[in-house]
Amino acid sequence: MLQIKRKINATQSLMKITRAMEMVARAKVRKIESEYQKFKPFYDEVKRLWALVPAESLDPIFFEEGNRDLIVVITSDMGLCGSFNSEILREAERVISESRDPHLILVGLKAINHFKDGKVLKMYDRFYEIPDFRNGSTIVEDILNFLDGKPARVRVIFSRFKNVLIQRPEVHELLPIKKEEKKREDFEYEPRLEQIAPLIFHYYLSATLMELMFQTKIGEYYARQNAMKNATDNAQEVIRELTLAYNKARQASITQELIEIVTGAEALKEIEK
Repeated sequence: MLQIKRKINATQSLMKITRAMEMVARAKVRKIESEYQKFKPFYDEVKRLWALVPAESLDPIFFEEGNRDLIVVITSDMGLCGSFNSEILREAERVISESRDPHLILVGLKAINHFKDGKVLKMYDRFYEIPDFRNGSTIVEDILNFLDGKPARVRVIFSRFKNVLIQRPEVHELLPIKKEEKKREDFEYEPRLEQIAPLIFHYYLSATLMELMFQTKIGEYYARQNAMKNATDNAQEVIRELTLAYNKARQASITQELIEIVTGAEALKEIEK
């Protein structure tokens, strides 16, 4: 019985931790969703601006696939979020296996620990809690340094937030550019279009990476919230079963003591006769 009691106490302590972590994840997801709602109008405007840039004003290498692959893998820094990271890493392994001369940029400790022995260009742990433009711009600079005037295929492995219960890994192809030419009005640019087009392109890539980091971080918090809720529910069920086993053991012990008392009393009656 003492062993069962210790298990109950240990499970109750664990349940307090999982409940607290669930509450923390819930608070963080509310905060980051609020920031994401602020970011969306900005991203929509960046995409609108990007649509106005004619393809011929950009370097031709951005439209060519080349014979090299750069893969950006975005995971979380922490675990305790179910299969969230393992699904991203599995998708990344699939993409890497199909790539030609793959090089990696790793964002998040889970990605770093998993792929640290590969051809890693950059590693970023604890890179962001809420994505900002500097995060996206930093990775874009790494990508442009890797290109170094030569074409390459650049893809980002991240987690797409579907709903509270579903987050799925996806592959976003950043380069080569697949730009659809749409009918647009003629504008006069100051400074010249050839000067500002690369800046708009850099801005667009940075904002796109921010979007993918937002998606991944929101999915991470929801995955952790769900995992901790399930852990709390499981702990409650374990406590219920252990309590039932403890009560049965205690009742059996009491019954045994009563039997011994009755047996002893009957034995004394026999001696007195």
